[in-house]
Amino acid sequence: MGVWNKRWVRGSIFVLSLSVAAGCSGGAGSVKSGGGAVQAKGTPPVVSTEPVTLTIFNSSMGDELMKSAIIDPIQSKYPHITMKVVKKEKGSYIEDLLTAGTVPDIIMGDSSGDIPVYNELNVLYDMTPLVKKYGFNMSSIDPAAMEDVKAYTGDARIVALPRGHNVAVLYYNKDIFNKFGVPYPKDGMTWDEAVDLAKKVTRTDGGVQYRGLDFSEHILIPYNQMSLPAVDAASMKASVNTDKWKTVFEGLKRVYDMDGGRPAPADYGGRASTIFLKDKTLAMFASTLMFGALPDAMKNGLNWDVVTLPSFKEAPDRTIQMFAPFLGISGSSKNKDQAFMAIAHILSEELQVSEAKLGRISILATQRVKKEYGVDNDLLKGKNKEAFVKSKFAAARPSVTKYDPAAYAILRGKFKEVVLNNKDVNTALREAEEAINKDLEQKKAR
Repeated sequence: MGVWNKRWVRGSIFVLSLSVAAGCSGGAGSVKSGGGAVQAKGTPPVVSTEPVTLTIFNSSMGDELMKSAIIDPIQSKYPHITMKVVKKEKGSYIEDLLTAGTVPDIIMGDSSGDIPVYNELNVLYDMTPLVKKYGFNMSSIDPAAMEDVKAYTGDARIVALPRGHNVAVLYYNKDIFNKFGVPYPKDGMTWDEAVDLAKKVTRTDGGVQYRGLDFSEHILIPYNQMSLPAVDAASMKASVNTDKWKTVFEGLKRVYDMDGGRPAPADYGGRASTIFLKDKTLAMFASTLMFGALPDAMKNGLNWDVVTLPSFKEAPDRTIQMFAPFLGISGSSKNKDQAFMAIAHILSEELQVSEAKLGRISILATQRVKKEYGVDNDLLKGKNKEAFVKSKFAAARPSVTKYDPAAYAILRGKFKEVVLNNKDVNTALREAEEAINKDLEQKKAR
């Protein structure tokens, strides 16, 4: 599921790949050069400022973004550190590097969903001693972010620190609402209210079919607002044939049940963003951030704004579950202290406020980053930018396994059958449960 930075580069979603967040307890540096993480009290530990090269594993961030968001800030703060990037590509997957004994000092993971894989490979170092040594202020991180990371580790170790997160919101095309004289969406709607509003702008006009509402199912199902797991980690059995999953399926199915609301098979799923951004025949689209694609869409006439993601009445005012890209240190690194200082700087309030001003959502648990969100981003001028930071995250699902991506793929496939083939929801969930259990048995037998 790790997709943040490549989707920014592709100009679709996950533009917030460098909205890293955390902080160090105040004060100046703990090294001779005068910067970095600090000791909460007592004498700061002295760390050598002899020249050192740190390698960093980059799984998907574009080169230009990597330089501006990660490399330059570290080298500016610590001139004695030279950063060398190891890109994830053929021959340099983490498994290849592990076999060769060349695992980089710093691991950049796309998503907390990758942590079980790294855990199984025993790659990540428990940073708890370094957090204590340098007085890193863990309370500065949004608790939901660490809950998300710890859900994937399954214990209290700090093998990763979140460097960002994503949030889902509801974009809308103002011109469509103006065309049909319908009031704009509002923050805090339920899915039922959003569907009722969508019905008013789902119509054919001048030979053009306008649809009122669609969403990114590959986000809203795996990271669902009800915090529902697909696999129970204790029993290692599917956990989808339940009343709560039925609530999610039936609630989202309503989006497509209205007359004219069902997309053509070719328009289901991935093409929804294109229909909203380019075709401009979709009135509302629920998705993660699309800042990379919006400038071109605006040049082509898209008149948009945004409100908070509609929620289920059973989980009011919740956006999706957090799935945080992360930074970690490899257990084989010979420069763990230097690597930690580099990470701490990337996660400092100094950088995070700057990122927040550009519209990259920080996970610092401070009002400052929320207050200053988007103030330097021309794209957000005149927009309801508070919608990006207003809703709470859904709690991390209580059960996480390395088999989740395959299980959610099966579940999404069954939801597609509900939408396009009129499959009964109960039948779809029962079949999903059976298919997931079969897949689990096959994988466990290997």
